[in-house]
Amino acid sequence: MALTPRLDIKQSQSLVLTPQLQQAIKMLQLSSAELVEFVAEEVEQNPLLEYDERDENEDRRNANNEDKQSQDASPEEERVKTADDFLQQSNSVNDQNDAPLDTDYSELYDDNSYSDNIGAIPSQNLGLNGSNMITGGAGNFDFAENSAEQKQTAAVSLKSHLEEQLILLQAESYEKVIIQYLIGLMDEAGYINEETNLIAERCGCSVEDIDRIFEIAQTMEPVGVFARSLGECLKIQQIQADRYDPAMAIFLDNLEMLGERKFNELRRLCKVGKEDFLDMIEEIKALNPKPGLEFGEEIVYTVIPDVYVKKSNKGSWFVELNNESLPKVLMNNRYLNEIGDRATKKEDKDYIDECVAKANWLVRALDQRARTILKVSSELVRLQKKFLDDGIQYLAPINLKTIAEAIEMHESTVSRVTANKYIATPRGIFEMKFFFTNAIGSLDSDNQYSSKSIKYKIKQLIDDEDPKKILSDDKIVEIIRAEGIDIARRTVAKYRESLDIPSSIIRRRMKNPVL
Repeated sequence: MALTPRLDIKQSQSLVLTPQLQQAIKMLQLSSAELVEFVAEEVEQNPLLEYDERDENEDRRNANNEDKQSQDASPEEERVKTADDFLQQSNSVNDQNDAPLDTDYSELYDDNSYSDNIGAIPSQNLGLNGSNMITGGAGNFDFAENSAEQKQTAAVSLKSHLEEQLILLQAESYEKVIIQYLIGLMDEAGYINEETNLIAERCGCSVEDIDRIFEIAQTMEPVGVFARSLGECLKIQQIQADRYDPAMAIFLDNLEMLGERKFNELRRLCKVGKEDFLDMIEEIKALNPKPGLEFGEEIVYTVIPDVYVKKSNKGSWFVELNNESLPKVLMNNRYLNEIGDRATKKEDKDYIDECVAKANWLVRALDQRARTILKVSSELVRLQKKFLDDGIQYLAPINLKTIAEAIEMHESTVSRVTANKYIATPRGIFEMKFFFTNAIGSLDSDNQYSSKSIKYKIKQLIDDEDPKKILSDDKIVEIIRAEGIDIARRTVAKYRESLDIPSSIIRRRMKNPVL
C-alpha cells in the first residue's frame, strides 16, 4: 500500500470550555461569602449590573404565604420539595451555546476531599422570580434572626491589650522591639509556639538573651501569656501567686503523668503526703491553661447556612434555600437602552455587547447554581429522613455516587455543590459533607450502617461504661457484633482514636483514681 497524503472528512463531538463556563463550574464550589465577594467584583466591573434594592417586605410576605401553603398541603402533596417543583417557577433562558455544568471537569478543578469527622457545628428561602434575576426574602424560618449583633462579636484583642502594656513596661528599647515581635507570634491562647533558638536567630541575639526577655514579657497580664508550653504557663501563674516551690516544680515538669492518672507515681516523685498532693491538684485546677482566650482576637462570624430544612405541621420535611446568603443582582435594561442609543462607534457597541453577555451569563450562572444546590440538598434530606427524625444513630451511609445517580448528575458536580455549604436542620447546622459517610455491612443481611452512627454507638458505650468494668476494644466489638453489625477490632480502635477517646487502660486510671 502506497503512502500518499490525502484528505479525510471526520465527524466528532467535543466539549469546548469557554472561560465563562469554567467560571460557572467554579462558582458551584464557592461558599456564600466567596460568592458575595465574586459577584461584588462583577458588579463593580460591569456598568449594566446592579444589586436588587427593591423593598424586600413583599418578598418576605410571598415567602410566608408559600411556607403556609407548604404546611397546609394535602397528604398526597407532602414530600420533600424537589428541584423539579422549583424549576417550574422560573422562565430563565438557556443559552444553546453553553455546555451543561453537569460534566466531569476533574482535570480542570480539584474536588475538595471529604473528611470523615463526626461532629456538627452548634445550631442557630431562595425564590426565583423568573426572567434574569435572583430575588430574595427573609422567610419565616424558625431560627434566630441573623442580626449584626449575632453575626459578630467585637472585643479588645489580646494583641492590643499587650501592646498597651508594652508602652509602660520597664525594659530597654531593643527588648521592647523583641517583645513586640513575640506578640506577633502569639496564638489566641497566649502561647508562643516558635522554637526559641529560631527566634534568637531571627532577632540576632543569643538564646540566653531571648530567655531573659521571655521572663520580662511573662510579667505582663493576663498572667500566663508568652508561655512556650502548658507547664510553663502554669508555672508563671504559680510564681505570680508565690506558690512555686521544688515540689510544685517537679509536679509541673511531669504533667503528663497527671493526665494519665498516675497519681501514686507522681506523688512519690514530688515527695509529698497524700493531703498535700491533693492540695496541689486543686491549685492546678484553679489556674487558667489558656489565659489569652479572655480576649477577642478578631471579629468572629457565625456560620450562615445555605439551605434550611424544616418539618411541616403534617410531619413531612421540605427544603428552602437561604435567600439572605445569596447576592441579588439584575441587569439595568433602562440604562442599557439609554447608552445603546448613544453608542455609535464600533468599539463602544462591542463593549456594550460584551457587558450584556457577561450580565446575562452571571444571572444564569447564579440561577443554575441555586437550582443545583436545591436539587442536591433535597435528595440529601430524602435519604437522611431517619436521621432528621430520630438522631445520628440513624444516619444513612451514602456517598457522592448515590446522590449523583438519584438526581442524574455527575459525581464531580455533586462534590462541588456540597463543598463549603451548610445546611440548617432542627438538629443543628451541619456541613453538607457531614452527611456523606462510609458504609459498614451487617452480619446476616444486606443492611448497611453509617460509620458516623457506629462512632456514636462506640462513644455511647464508653460514656455509659461501669468504672469498675471498663470496656476493652474487644468487648466493644463483641457488643456491636451482637447487634448484627460486621466490625473488626482495628476499626473500633481507629474510630475510638478519631473521637479522642483514650485506651481502656488509661480510662481505667481516669475513672478509678487511686492515691
